[in-house]
Amino acid sequence: MPNLHHTDPRMGDEDAVPDRPHTETHVTGSRKGVKLQIPSTNSNTAASSDHSEDGTAEKSTEKKEAQKPNPVMAKLLDELQWIPANLTWAKFKPVIRSSIVAFVSVILLVISRVEHTVGTASFLILIAAALDPPAGSFIEVVEREVIMVLFVCIGWAWNCLGIYLASLARSNIDYNPTQELIITGRYLEAGPTVIIAVFIFIGCFFFLYLKARLGPGPFTVATVFGAISVDIPMLSAALYPYPDYNIGKVITIPLAIHAGLAILCSAIIFPTTMTAQYTAACNAVLAPLDQILLLYRQVLKMDPASSEFASTATTIHGLVDKADAGLAGTSATYRLLKRDILWGRFSPSDIGSLQDLLRPLVVRTNGLGTYFYLIDPTREKFPMTPMPSMPATPTSRSRTPTRSSSPLEEAPDGISETLKRRRRLADHSPSPLRQSFAREVSDRLALREKEGSLRSKDTNDHDHDRRRSTWSRHFRHHRKQSGAHHTHHDNHLHFSLLTLAHTLSSHHHPTLPSEPVVGVFESQRYMALEATRLGHGSSPETTALFVGLVQESCDELLEHSQKSLKAAQEWISKARSGTFASQARIQRERKARLGNLEKVTAGLKDALERFRKDKRLRVLDPYRSAFDTRHIGSHTGTDPPPHKFLFHCYVYQYHLMRFSMFLIEMLDVIINLEKERTKGRFWMPTIPLRQFVTSDNLEENAATHQNDDEDPDILQGLDEQHGVAGDLGIADRRDPDALPPDNVFQLAMNIVYRASHELFNGNSLFALKAAILTIVLSIPSLLKSSAAFAFGERFVWAVFMAQLTLARWRGDTTFGLVSRILATIGGCVVGLVLWYISTGLGKGNAFGLAATIGVACPFIFFGRLYWPGPPMTNIIFFVTIMLIVGYSWQNTHMPIGFNYWGWELAWRRFLLVSVGVTAAFIFSFLPPSTTLRGYQRRMMATTVAELGGVYCSIVSYANSREHMEPERLQILQRLLAIRLKLNRSHVMKANITYEFSLRGRWPAERYKKILDNQVRIAFLLSHLMSIIQKLEPAWTRAFLKRTRLLDSDFQGDILAVISLISTSLRTGQPLPQITPCPLLDRFMVHTHGLNVIRQEADDDYGLPRTMTIDTLENEQYMYFSVGVTTAFGIIVRLDKLMVATKELVGEQYHIHGVGMSDYRPARDV
Repeated sequence: MPNLHHTDPRMGDEDAVPDRPHTETHVTGSRKGVKLQIPSTNSNTAASSDHSEDGTAEKSTEKKEAQKPNPVMAKLLDELQWIPANLTWAKFKPVIRSSIVAFVSVILLVISRVEHTVGTASFLILIAAALDPPAGSFIEVVEREVIMVLFVCIGWAWNCLGIYLASLARSNIDYNPTQELIITGRYLEAGPTVIIAVFIFIGCFFFLYLKARLGPGPFTVATVFGAISVDIPMLSAALYPYPDYNIGKVITIPLAIHAGLAILCSAIIFPTTMTAQYTAACNAVLAPLDQILLLYRQVLKMDPASSEFASTATTIHGLVDKADAGLAGTSATYRLLKRDILWGRFSPSDIGSLQDLLRPLVVRTNGLGTYFYLIDPTREKFPMTPMPSMPATPTSRSRTPTRSSSPLEEAPDGISETLKRRRRLADHSPSPLRQSFAREVSDRLALREKEGSLRSKDTNDHDHDRRRSTWSRHFRHHRKQSGAHHTHHDNHLHFSLLTLAHTLSSHHHPTLPSEPVVGVFESQRYMALEATRLGHGSSPETTALFVGLVQESCDELLEHSQKSLKAAQEWISKARSGTFASQARIQRERKARLGNLEKVTAGLKDALERFRKDKRLRVLDPYRSAFDTRHIGSHTGTDPPPHKFLFHCYVYQYHLMRFSMFLIEMLDVIINLEKERTKGRFWMPTIPLRQFVTSDNLEENAATHQNDDEDPDILQGLDEQHGVAGDLGIADRRDPDALPPDNVFQLAMNIVYRASHELFNGNSLFALKAAILTIVLSIPSLLKSSAAFAFGERFVWAVFMAQLTLARWRGDTTFGLVSRILATIGGCVVGLVLWYISTGLGKGNAFGLAATIGVACPFIFFGRLYWPGPPMTNIIFFVTIMLIVGYSWQNTHMPIGFNYWGWELAWRRFLLVSVGVTAAFIFSFLPPSTTLRGYQRRMMATTVAELGGVYCSIVSYANSREHMEPERLQILQRLLAIRLKLNRSHVMKANITYEFSLRGRWPAERYKKILDNQVRIAFLLSHLMSIIQKLEPAWTRAFLKRTRLLDSDFQGDILAVISLISTSLRTGQPLPQITPCPLLDRFMVHTHGLNVIRQEADDDYGLPRTMTIDTLENEQYMYFSVGVTTAFGIIVRLDKLMVATKELVGEQYHIHGVGMSDYRPARDV
């Protein structure tokens, strides 16, 4: 760019605009210099090319169509990919173990003496084998089985108390009744029946509350069987004319036998430990990281403008998400590491010490991906909302300035030169954002043309053609005049695009209401920023230059990091192997492994040292000539690139450097363990017995992603946050309906109020509703007129199927209706096939049944453990198979009044399941009825508010680090809890489609935008916290000054935006049309360029006011620039979050004429 006005980069004015409200560059009806470039093609050339290659294209198309696979077959093959993916020996071990447990259960079932000893519910052994297979580690199985037996025994004890009290109310006690008279309901009495019903209600409420409160995990099966242990025995006990306390044994003994079998088999048949599971989970995290490092080395060598560059960046983002999701598995196994029992060199705690380093590695990898969000080819664009037509726009009349002169004409000479230089840069380097917007308009034109050809030729089509013709003439005119009249037509084209896009966006069916556009105010301001600040200096050539410099500076460190990561993976994979080999072989392998670890660690340390001292400085090469005294003040040569390119490079280098540091720390831990642990030994649990079944809520169970009963208003795993006294007093919430208690009585009533509020929260109301449903469906079993029918047709199946189908959220209940019915049909079909194969037309053959189940079990449990479908569908399908087989055998050998087997049993099972799930579905609409749609909004409101709290804590930590060091860990825990909450919502929203609404479709994409923005903000806050910890106090103060994070006016705007978004999401109320957004215009109100301190600043904190190359090479300056860029990302994400929320809830408080006024000056300058 020769002959441009040169600047002194030491003064930070590379794109300076004086900080005066009245001399800002505006985007209004009369603003000049905003260039929007529409990519065009040569139609004649394209046409001739199409004509000449017509025959070749047809042949190619026919060949492709012939080779195209059947879509149905392709879909089927895609759905079955989970089968070959799990055909490994490690995956077969749990299948074999579970199959043996099921086979032994069948053997016990077909032995007559065992069957009669176990009782009339002996088939439960087989059902429990399918519902609760011993697929996990020994400690995991022990924990789950002990909890299950404990809960079932609690249910039995509760039954005994209820039976005792009911017997006291019974007027006629008969200890010698016949079984035939009992099942007819002859001995039912009102008093005992009511007492039994009350105990059923309370017992079911207790277990279902625990099911909702504790969520999926080791308590799931226990709460299910706990509820069943109340339903079946109590409904049967009501029929007996005497207190039968042993009736609970019918449920307890089969489940206790299953628990013993599961524990025994997990201990002797391919036993596994939590440590082995943890190492496998660690490799599931490290494997994507290894691929990411490889792709980084490749992508940095590509042309940034190529499609391959963008697709590779997308692949990297997907791998980062995969690694982040893998952390859930490490957390799930880490919870039980201290309870593990094993023989080996390394203790569970030794291996678990890697947990604190895995998460930073993933977070730093996410930070590396931030680079792609910053550079132009892959930069995320601000959502451009079309602006309504207004006076003085080209569509309404010829362009007439609304002001007497443009900012350029009013500006002083120096400012005029700067603005002219900017305009020339914009002409030569059109912003990708404006190009993207133009392409969006072109795409909408094409869509409108296609839609118009399908409609009848009416008045609307005529108007559409007229608008399209006007746009075409305008576009051709702009192309003709672009070389000589940029200034005249830039603004014209700008508002033509906005007006046309608004017209296209409002196109809809003439009889249906349409949504008005939102975010026009923010979009106008971002267009101005894009034209004057964000797009300045951008060009494909400059981007390619700096991407090449990043590759040149980082490739060696990436290579050594990848080698080191592979060595860490190999060590983790083999940490527990070789214990029982020959001593000489073990020593050779250990020596070789230790030597390799030390070699790659030394290489990584050397590469990191060279990177910090030399390699990372390569990105400064384009700036060095600008700091040559011969260049400063001269009018020869070229200007240095804008500071943003250097800052973007530093972002990538910083996160790579930190990634390498954490990797070195991990390797040092591994090497120390390899040297210290030389002999194997027996390791016992290191956790107190009283804490054996408790855990930190933040150590997330893998199944927690399926949790459908959590509270959207709290973050699980965090204690309630209370205000801390500071310079402005304590920031804490108040009760808007009552003043603080004045006396002991008010204090007591306050406690009672809080307790009652907790009692009737979401989980309690759900359990209360489920308990009422249980009683309603139990009524036929408790009435004399229908008791015989209910008992003879096993109506109790409908009872517990209904109470287990009902969920807190209506969508989950509806999904349960569909999935349980379909799974029951499939399970009945497979169960019938197995039953009739084993017995033919007979009444059961012991050898045939054992042989059939023995052959089928490996297939059954391979699907049970690895089929990737919904968990409940999986469970119901395989449990139904076992129920059909087991119940058919029992009814043919020990009939108890329900004498059906085979087909007669299967259709009754299906009918009763349908009755139960339908009842739950209907009951889900009764108040209190809660929806996943409402949950999503409330959850997002909670996380937004918590993000605001974390943001304030981080700024406070930066400002007063010496007084807030204890809060550092708390900040990181809160960020982790937020991310876990947001990740869980990804899975929970899957069932929202089952919450059918007659008003319209659920705006899934709008919710996804809000969710994605929150996840990005959470990661950016983690990066910001990391950077602040590395900054020295003086640099921290300069960072806070430049980013305005201690500016009370600016902070008020940020916190107002967060509060507005949170409140709007929680209540569903529309947002004001004019808000403090975009925050970015005030974040960038002062132009610093490369400078750390502005020349006009009162205090420089001991840092240089005049930039030198030494300052740019300072590592603290790199931290400083990365912090500025990270803060920039947070502000942009908040602006995007505001627009995304407006798209969801809409706008209110319109002020006519504000959109036509000049660009709003920063009110706090």
